[in-house]
Order: sequence, then structure tokens, then C-alpha cells
Amino acid sequence: MVSAPARRAILGVLKVRLALPVPPGRQSVGPTVDRIGGHLRTPLYRNAYALILSTGLTSGLGFVYWLAAARLYPAEVVGLNSAALSALMFLAGLAQFNLANVLVRFIPRAGTAALSLNNRATLVTVVAGLLAGLVFVLGIDIWTPSLAFLLASPLLVGGFAMATAAWGVFVLQEGVLTGLRRATWVPVRNAVFALGKIALLFLFSSLLPDYGMLASWIIAAVLLLGPTGWLVRRQLAAGLPAAPRADDLQMNQAQILRYAAADYAGSLAWLAATMLVPVLVSELEGPAATAHFYLAWTIAYSLYLVAPGMGSSLIVESALDPESLGAYSRKALLQTARLVLPLVVVLVLVAPYVLRLLGDSYAVEGTTLVRLLALSAIPNVVNALAISVARAQRQIVAIVGILVAQCVSVLVLSFVLLQSVGIVGVGLAWLVSQSAVAAVLLVLRGRLLQPAARPSAL
Repeated sequence: MVSAPARRAILGVLKVRLALPVPPGRQSVGPTVDRIGGHLRTPLYRNAYALILSTGLTSGLGFVYWLAAARLYPAEVVGLNSAALSALMFLAGLAQFNLANVLVRFIPRAGTAALSLNNRATLVTVVAGLLAGLVFVLGIDIWTPSLAFLLASPLLVGGFAMATAAWGVFVLQEGVLTGLRRATWVPVRNAVFALGKIALLFLFSSLLPDYGMLASWIIAAVLLLGPTGWLVRRQLAAGLPAAPRADDLQMNQAQILRYAAADYAGSLAWLAATMLVPVLVSELEGPAATAHFYLAWTIAYSLYLVAPGMGSSLIVESALDPESLGAYSRKALLQTARLVLPLVVVLVLVAPYVLRLLGDSYAVEGTTLVRLLALSAIPNVVNALAISVARAQRQIVAIVGILVAQCVSVLVLSFVLLQSVGIVGVGLAWLVSQSAVAAVLLVLRGRLLQPAARPSAL
């Protein structure tokens, strides 16, 4: 037994020890760790970083995928398969009716209607995806003759239609998890998908030398639909992080449909700008140029996904706490700029070395293109977060206007410049269009991310 005087003496020594100054090298460790921990516990940042981490993992593993594809398949096969994948994603986006973004916006306040909202969105996406894929393939000689290989067998025709529906659901599931503040599952799911398609790419290089890339992408996504669907339903059953307020937006179908229809119009423009450009390159420059463009585009486009990740988290948090939208938007802009600017600098510097891993021709043809596309991601931070703020406030005119302006300028400039300077012209088109739209937004809206006093009525 320790006597009472001894205990008091020990406690006195401990108090003195605790009062001693901490060495300079260790003084900031505790507060820094606490500050970082508090930062990561903030839902706005935690879910945004999960989505950005997903982007990073997908981009990094995606580069490994394309590196392997460039070594395993001829450039012509890479070009045709990449154009087919772009067409598939474009069609899936059409058929999904932008419902992933709608779920991000409405699920946080949907309460008990969240499960029904998810089920209806999934059904619409599947039916529309099947129809869109089938119509596209059957009329491929009209739309894109360069992809006529998809008509080679009934299996390819039916497989492409089912793949379009599957990819739409794959994207939709990410929107549900984000809306439920469970975005930390997204990088796990997408990392498994990326690793799976790499493994299948090697497997199919001998089994399906002409369609191995397309098959690896589709099958890896389909295999994850079931497990992710189970996870989504489990999270929906577990409930939302906050119960809807009595005075909040009513979850009636008419309001959601009006919002979805208007937002869909703007999203179609973005889909056209991002997914149809590889098809345009394929038609104007041929399969080899498409391969050089697509791999450069895939590397640089990862920078474009940082701002939407932060923006999706912003939309969820502002749906739960509308009064804090102004503060959330300013934090999102600052944090996104802190992430994007260093990444742009790094990519501009390492572009030729990264592309050389794919092959000398990729470095020669794609270095300038990657650098221009990377630089265009800087003004895109302003544009993307402005769209997220407008979505949070349901300002449909602003959403559609920004996205259509980007689409028209990118496609028109790409078409003109492709014929004069080749695929580098697409990089110039993106840089000029993004900079012009950002400049106009800053001039017209001034304090761009300062939301209006009240949201627009639907």
C-alpha cells in the first residue's frame, strides 16, 4: 500500500512534470494532430476527401490499366475500344437522367422516402439504359461508323445494351452513398473495380484480342453491382444522419421531376463535352490518334474530378444545413484550390515521363495535350463549384447556362482546332473554354460562391 503522503508527493511530481515546457520540435505535435483530426471529422471535408481519394485511386490504377492496355493491345485496338467506352458512358449518362446528382441533392432530406427514391431511380436507369444501348448499336452505321465492330455478333449487340444499363446503375450507387454521408465506401468500391478490370484486361488479352478492353471494363463493373446494391440498401435501412425538418422540402414526385429534368439538360451538355470528344477525334483523326488522345485525356481529366467531389459533399451538407451554405461554399473553394493547384504543377512537370511509360509515341503526341488539359483544370475549379452552389439552391438557369456554355465552346473549338493542329487542339479548346466561362462568371456574379438570399423556387 502506498501511504497518503507518498501519493501526494507522486502527484506533485507529476504536476510539475506536466507543467514543464515541451521541446520545440515536439510542441506542435499535439495541437496539429487534434487540428487534423477535427478537420477530418467535419462531414464536409470527410466525405469530400473520400470522393477525392476515390478519384485518386481510380486515376492511379486507371493509369496502370491503360499502361497495360498500351503494351498488350495495338494502338488501333486501344483507340476503337476507348471510343466505344466513351460512347457507352455517354449513353449511360443519357439513360441515367442525371439521377445520381438528384439523389445527392434529395436523399439527405428524404427520410423514409429514401429507399423508394433509390428503387425508382434504379428502375428508370435500367430500362432507359437498355433502350439507349440497343438503339445506338442498331443505328451505329449512322451515328459512328468507326465503331461498326459492335455489330459483329448478337452477343456484342446485347452485351453493349446491358453494359449501358449496368454502368448507369454503377454511377447511381455512388450518388446514393454520397447522399447518405457514406462516401467513405466509394473509394473502397472503386479500388476493387479498378483492380478487377486490370486483372481481366490481362486475362482477355489472349481470349478476346479485339474486345478485351471493353469486356474487362464491363464485367468488372457488373460483378460489383450486387455487393454494392446490398451495401446501399443496408445503409438506407440504417437511416440518415439527420431527420428531415418539418418545414423542409416535401418529397413529392412533381418537384423532384422538375428539378431532375432541368438539371438533366445541363448534364447532357457536360456529357457531350467529355464523352463525345474522343468519338470526334476517332472520326476526324483515326484510331491511332484516338489512342494517343484518350490516354492523355484520362490522365489529365482526373484533375477535373476533384472539384465535383468537394461539390457533392457541399450539396449534401447544405441540404442538411441550408443556412451554412455560404460558409461551406467558401471553405470548399479554398480547400479545392489547395488541392488542385499543386497537382496541376506536378502533372505539367512530369507529363512527358509519365506518357513515356505508355510508349514513345504517346509521349511525343500527348505531352503538350496533357499540359494544356491540366492547366484548364484551374479555371474549372471556379466553374464546378459554382455549379454545385447553384444545385444546392436549385438555381436551374445558372446550372444549365454554365454547362451549355462549356459544352458549346469545347465542341466547336475542338472541331475547328483538330483539323488544323491535331489532338493538341482539344487541349487548347478546353483551356480557352474553361478560362472564358470562369472569367464571365467572376465578372457577372462577383462574389461567385456567395449564395443568394433564398433558393429559387422549382
